[in-house]
Amino acid sequence: MFCIGDGIIVGADAGGLKYDGTLTERTDGSLEGVVQFMVPPGAQLITGLIARDLQTISTPVKLPRGFDDGKTVTLINTPAGPVNARFERLRELP
Repeated sequence: MFCIGDGIIVGADAGGLKYDGTLTERTDGSLEGVVQFMVPPGAQLITGLIARDLQTISTPVKLPRGFDDGKTVTLINTPAGPVNARFERLRELP
C-alpha cells in the first residue's frame, strides 16, 4: 500500500518492505522521482532475490499520467531487477 501526495511517496508491502521517496509532477502530468526501499533480512523480493542483511535500495521512478487507474504501469528498473507495478486510487487525500 502506498500513500502518494504533496511530493511524497511512502508505503509498505506484505513482504515487510518499506518505501520512502519523493516525486515531482512534470508538465505532462506524469510523476518522476526517487524511491528508497528498505528490505529486512530474509525478505524475498518480487524479483526472486532474498535479502541476507538489512538493505536500503534506491531507484528512480517514472509514473505516467493516470498511473493510478489499476492497470500495470511501465516497467520499473530497480537495482534488484525489473518490476511491474499496479496502482489503484482508493480515494483523494484531504
